[in-house]
Amino acid sequence: MDRLLQTFEAPYIDSDGAVYDILLYGRSRPADTWQAWLAFSRREDRQEFVTEPETTQPSAEAVLYWATGLTPAYFDGAFARATRPRREAPPAEPAPPPLRDVTAGVDTYLHRLTDLERDIMRTFNRHHASRLATEVPLDELPHAHADIVRALEDLEKRHRYLVRRTEGGNDWLILTEESLHPAGDEAHASA
Repeated sequence: MDRLLQTFEAPYIDSDGAVYDILLYGRSRPADTWQAWLAFSRREDRQEFVTEPETTQPSAEAVLYWATGLTPAYFDGAFARATRPRREAPPAEPAPPPLRDVTAGVDTYLHRLTDLERDIMRTFNRHHASRLATEVPLDELPHAHADIVRALEDLEKRHRYLVRRTEGGNDWLILTEESLHPAGDEAHASA
C-alpha cells in the first residue's frame, strides 16, 4: 500500500514560476524492502507529477534518511523525470502460473525457477549489457514480479551471478564474473 512518508518544507519552483509541493511516497515490497518516489503537486490546481521509483531501501526509516540527502539539483532532475512523457507499456502477455503453486512439486518449482533465471540472463544478452535497470526484466518478462524477484534473489545469493544495487535513485542489476558462462561472452564483454 502506498504511504505518504514526508512533505518537504521548501517548495519546488519550475522554470515558468509555478510552485509545487514536494511529497515523498513509499511502499513495502517483496523481500522486506521499501520503494520510494517523489510527487510534485502544483499549488495552482493540485495536479501531481510523479516520478518512477527513485530508491529502494531496507525500511521506511531508511527511505526517510535517504531523503535527507536530497538537494535542489536532485529535485531538478526528479521534476524533469516526473514531467517527461511516459513510455507506453508493451502489450500484455499472459503470465505463467506463479512459482509458489502449492500443487506443483519441488522438481517443478526448481525447473520453473531455473527457466525464469535463464530468461533474466537472456535479458542481459538481448540488451548487450552487463548492467541493467531492475525495471527492465520486470517490464519485459511475462512473469509475476514476485517470481522475478525470487529469481533475482536466487541469482544473487545462491549462484552469485549478479549483484543488485541502488545508485542515483535507480535499482541496478550488475553481472558478476561468475555469470560469464550463463549470460554469454557478449553480455559480459560490454561491461
